[in-house]
Amino acid sequence: MKKTILLSCVFAIILSSTGFAKMGGHGLLPPGKWWHMPKMVEGLNITDEEKRFLDQLFLEKRKAMIQVKSEMQTKKLDMETIMEKDPFDEDAAMQQFEAMHVIGQKMWKNKFKFVIEVRKLLGKERFIQLKGQFSRFHRGKHGHGKRGPKHGRRGPGPNGPPPMDWDE
Repeated sequence: MKKTILLSCVFAIILSSTGFAKMGGHGLLPPGKWWHMPKMVEGLNITDEEKRFLDQLFLEKRKAMIQVKSEMQTKKLDMETIMEKDPFDEDAAMQQFEAMHVIGQKMWKNKFKFVIEVRKLLGKERFIQLKGQFSRFHRGKHGHGKRGPKHGRRGPGPNGPPPMDWDE
């Protein structure tokens, strides 16, 4: 029983601290390929060359995330094995937890590198404008805007398809 509770606590901490939680609430960038949304393109004056750059950057980031997530899945499996063994090895569990934490930091670093590249590409003014547009989008998505809480994600419409999560 103690092992089950400890295992649950360990996974809860790891999931909340490593970036497994969706990045939608991070407050830095909209999720998905926002640079293909017509209103974003128009509002930020995004050029075709900038779109190509962001597409390539997005692809590279997603490939890197696949590798890091695979590492994390392996570490999680190892943690389950450690937690289920008798006698229980607390030191091994802590070492595994630390290993998982390091991988979680890789995930966040990978995501933040994308943010940095976007900031460098857009410059200060357009980056601030992007954050403002995202903030308005985010409020509407979570029921705090004009659409209200009973309306789920938008389907295809004037703004295009719903954005994809940028770590999918």
